[in-house]
Amino acid sequence: MRIIAGKYKGKILSEFKLSTTRPTSDLVREALFDKIGFQVLDCVFLDLFSGTGAVGVEALSRGAKQVYFVDNNNEAMNLIKKNIASVSASNFDVLKMNFGDALDRLYKQNIKFDIIFLDPPYATNFAEEAITIIKNYDLICENGLIIWEHDETKNKYISQNFENSKTKKYGKKYLTYINL
Repeated sequence: MRIIAGKYKGKILSEFKLSTTRPTSDLVREALFDKIGFQVLDCVFLDLFSGTGAVGVEALSRGAKQVYFVDNNNEAMNLIKKNIASVSASNFDVLKMNFGDALDRLYKQNIKFDIIFLDPPYATNFAEEAITIIKNYDLICENGLIIWEHDETKNKYISQNFENSKTKKYGKKYLTYINL
């Protein structure tokens, strides 16, 4: 895994193999950031269900003003901190807690996001729950974007609930771009 572009371009990131974690591949990250382009510049970015933190570190590399990393797995937290340290970034916050508690804390801190990236375990309804909380707490800025990485089992839910969303397929993974 490497940083695709920006000030940390080419930096190799550490990764691990857990049954509950499948890091976003370089190809999918590159497609994601090519799609959002300059939107990441000076944005407030949330990497929810961070895993390795690669997506959030890529956002830092491409000029995000602030990146929040959230995961509740101890090994993931250690890896996120290691990957952030490898690029010497300072404009980030790491929250080791479940997504609901993290979103509640961010709401109480009155933080709004320009971009929220969701990559929960595919066999859960965590993304659906997170999006509901994000909407209820009004955590996304006007013209903000939610990007959801998922498998094909979520396509029907997305088409029924987000008619203006756009979904792109990358092998067995999908990225859906949602404007609330």
